[in-house]
Amino acid sequence: MFLRSDILPIGLDLGHDSVKLVQLEMAGETPVVRAMARRQIDPDFRARGLKAMDVALEEVRDMLRHGGFLGRGVVAALPREIVHIKNLRLPVIPPAELASAIRFEAKNIFPFDADAAYVDYLAVSEVRQGGDVRQEIIVLAAKQSDVDDFVERLDHYGLIVKSLDAEPCALYRTIERFVRRRDDDLEVHVLIDVGLRRTQVVIGRGRELSFFKPIDIGGQRLNDTVAQRLGISLAEAQALRLRLAGSAEGEESGQEGTPEAQQSVRTAVFNATRAIMEELAREVSLCLRYHSVTFRGPGPSRVRLLGGEANDPNLRSILTAGLSMPVEIGRPLISLDYAGGSPLDKDSSMSEWATALGLALKMTGGKFTPKDGRPRLTRGGIGEVIDINQAVASAGENNAGPQENNTADGNATAEVARA
Repeated sequence: MFLRSDILPIGLDLGHDSVKLVQLEMAGETPVVRAMARRQIDPDFRARGLKAMDVALEEVRDMLRHGGFLGRGVVAALPREIVHIKNLRLPVIPPAELASAIRFEAKNIFPFDADAAYVDYLAVSEVRQGGDVRQEIIVLAAKQSDVDDFVERLDHYGLIVKSLDAEPCALYRTIERFVRRRDDDLEVHVLIDVGLRRTQVVIGRGRELSFFKPIDIGGQRLNDTVAQRLGISLAEAQALRLRLAGSAEGEESGQEGTPEAQQSVRTAVFNATRAIMEELAREVSLCLRYHSVTFRGPGPSRVRLLGGEANDPNLRSILTAGLSMPVEIGRPLISLDYAGGSPLDKDSSMSEWATALGLALKMTGGKFTPKDGRPRLTRGGIGEVIDINQAVASAGENNAGPQENNTADGNATAEVARA
């Protein structure tokens, strides 16, 4: 029974504040959610001297025992701390020679011996650089010792690693597996995954991922700022922001006091976090500019917000104003049925499940039919190492034409956030 081909390995998302598991099975040619589970990780475990990986994997072991999962095979994302990413531009060379050329270049671009590392790459597309045409490559590498230690840790807790992945690739898989029509290959998809420690910007066209960049802004920084400004504990700040996100239209959400008092708290939280959110909006805007300059063609018509912070109405409002395009909460599970009854949080967007779902989809092939309707059409050495942070910043400095008016003034942003 454990070797049935229609049961897929479990997508394992080891986050900083929670652990998520998703297992799919194939009903004909359609993926169906067989089981899913989530556990919060005690935020004080580090203070007690316990390793983060051990705490998370203890929870995983218990979830597998009681969550209705079949087997112990997993697809896991490599810890982001051990994955090194470089952007490389090569002359256009035959595909058969590309892998060896990248392996040669990797010896000079990473701070460790590439011969003792696992190196993989994404061949993005051809780009123009001056009068030349070059090939943009995203190179990913991790030291063999780090990867082996991670796999051995999973094995120690009874998990069987079927495949390893990088988080940005897993995130984009929730989009590209559901691109079916020829016209959909022209649509630019922008995913902003705002987690506890950082934000990941992932951009692709159709089924092809073309850009990703981490930004060191996440929910932890927002919670810290609220705690400092309001004089409350970090746990109280996090709970307060969750309550406000759950009552986005001003409804009572378990918080005592008059509507005027509630609005006063809401305004104080917004004022405390506004500068950080606007900084994030500027960083994302630079990523979009870099992408539009580097990869010619139609631009995006919307942005999908994912991760644990996606339900914050202030964040969505500030991003919408800063990017001058609609920012909507991503719903990665919208196109899937559920074999095991009602899923967790079925009535919510479940935007924080994107990475786990993308990992669970890795062992699938082909394209699947989306349930949220037809995707919207858009609006109309040898190599050179590209520092993506510097390149993004340069794109913002050199291409500040029509988009300079994208950022709304402070009063307008505040009004949108309160609405």
